[in-house]
Amino acid sequence: MKDCKLHSKIRRGLPLSDEEIKLLGEIIREELKFLLRNKILPTPKNYERWFTIFCLVYEERGKPPSDEELIELYQTLYVSEKISDVRLDVEVTLEVLSRIVQDFREVVKEHGDYTSKKEEELSCIKESLSQEELAGLLSELIKHIRDIKSQNEKFLKRIEEQQLVIQDLKAKVERAELEANIDHLTNVFNRRSFERALKEAFEEYKKRGSIFSLLLIDLDHFKNINDLYGHSVGDLVLRRVAYVLRQHLRAKDILARWGGDEFTVIMPGTEREQATRVGERLKQAVEKLEIVVEGKVLKVSISYGVVQTEDRHASAEEMVKEADKLMYEYKRRKAS
Repeated sequence: MKDCKLHSKIRRGLPLSDEEIKLLGEIIREELKFLLRNKILPTPKNYERWFTIFCLVYEERGKPPSDEELIELYQTLYVSEKISDVRLDVEVTLEVLSRIVQDFREVVKEHGDYTSKKEEELSCIKESLSQEELAGLLSELIKHIRDIKSQNEKFLKRIEEQQLVIQDLKAKVERAELEANIDHLTNVFNRRSFERALKEAFEEYKKRGSIFSLLLIDLDHFKNINDLYGHSVGDLVLRRVAYVLRQHLRAKDILARWGGDEFTVIMPGTEREQATRVGERLKQAVEKLEIVVEGKVLKVSISYGVVQTEDRHASAEEMVKEADKLMYEYKRRKAS
């Protein structure tokens, strides 16, 4: 596969220009919307593959093509791989399609019965059939043809109506998928989608040895912010912190709100030492954040814990518990 300059620089850890950083942000936004729109689970493998494709098409075209073209490109590059498991409201969809099929069967049956009847009548026609009788038969056939045309028009209208129902259903499913995977406050992945991604990443490690590091982040003294300034300011802090974290992570790193004032990150192909350096970089970036509240500058800090996949881990949950323990040890050391 042809590589693009942006993707190559990111892989090699080279610094990006302001224009490239802006492009990277646009690619991440469009990729995320695409994944959710097409109900593709944002696992590390899926996320990195689609990021590669988006980088390539942005460099060649300046903007992404249609979803159909993107999916076709994916299937060309990854022939043996399924894109995702699409989860639709099967019961409702089947009900709509069943009504269309039933209508079609009724129309076909009516037309078939009439055709059989007329074939029988025509087979009985003698050469002695009078002009008047023949004219009456032809008139009846013409009338029936008009009835068929009218029924077909009604049937097509019914199909169009059902297509609208299906399209509306699809839109509702897409909205539901979006709400199910994204934290509405911070606009990063929520705990539900993160846990699925973490499970798949851990399974990949067990099968193929694909290492990753898990980073668990907690805001320091967040309760005090809520108590002093109110929950609206607390929500603002969470949104700003989430934005800063996303800006300082790679496109393939999966950031999620774990709950409350905690965030977590899956870092594919990253050893603990490197992930720890990233944690420090995130800490410094958050500490530079200035939030003006009631004329005062509100400063924020974070604590974090880092765990790398190792054979001693029996499950992804063990990694989370270990990262949580390390995070609170870090927090205690800062307080002492």
